[in-house]
Amino acid sequence: MNSKIAIITGAAGGIGRAITTEFIKKNITCVLVDINKKALADLQKQYGDKVYSLYCDITDIKSVKSMVNKVIKKYRAIDILVNNAGIIEPNLFENASYKEINQQIQVNLLGPINCTYEVLPHLKKSKSPSIVTIASLAGIVPETYSSLYTATKFALRGLFLTLHIELKKHNIHVATIFPDSVNTPMLHYEAMHGGSPLTFLSKPQKPEDVAKAVVKGIETKRPEIVVPSSQGFITRFIMVFPRLVVTLWPLLEKIGSKNKANIQKTIKS
Repeated sequence: MNSKIAIITGAAGGIGRAITTEFIKKNITCVLVDINKKALADLQKQYGDKVYSLYCDITDIKSVKSMVNKVIKKYRAIDILVNNAGIIEPNLFENASYKEINQQIQVNLLGPINCTYEVLPHLKKSKSPSIVTIASLAGIVPETYSSLYTATKFALRGLFLTLHIELKKHNIHVATIFPDSVNTPMLHYEAMHGGSPLTFLSKPQKPEDVAKAVVKGIETKRPEIVVPSSQGFITRFIMVFPRLVVTLWPLLEKIGSKNKANIQKTIKS
């Protein structure tokens, strides 16, 4: 991974920052991509010449093309793409607005598609290219009160597992990371805005845990990694039995609701 050029979308978020720090330890040059210009400026100041920050709206194809062209003009290569940007608008499907529906589909699904499609021709020229996408445990099991978010993450799993197979002929490794809840501002937002109780079943992971999984995915060439790994077998096993899912979910929601209430108290204090 030494001396490679990596694009990280959603770089201003908690997980994006952790991935940047982990990559810099590996002597990877990081192109930090985000829609938050102020946060990008802060990151550029923090990391200095170890990073190159670029504004990009990943839902806008022209913006993605411009970003990729700037990276190629500066570095003449792209070796790693990390699709990390994502949003969530917790709500029951029946109460969701079209704005909430479209935003989640645009950012969570079409954004990674846009970035992957535009970066792909350049990855084909790399000696050891990788695409890593941050999905969610909600990409394996359903997450009530976040059906649209869940739909986008399920779609990411299908897309990038397929690309893992298709792109082998170009020596491009494709990995998808499925974190359980992560202690980030997004998790706090979920806690205070009707987020799914299932999100709060377990103790939140650290962003650094996800960043290390990204590195592991690249180094080991694994197609999927669940964070924490203990959740991997459990979630995949449960999904073999849809009736079991339906039976268990009310109990799991009850447990998650208690944990969620505790987190809400912590945030308010």
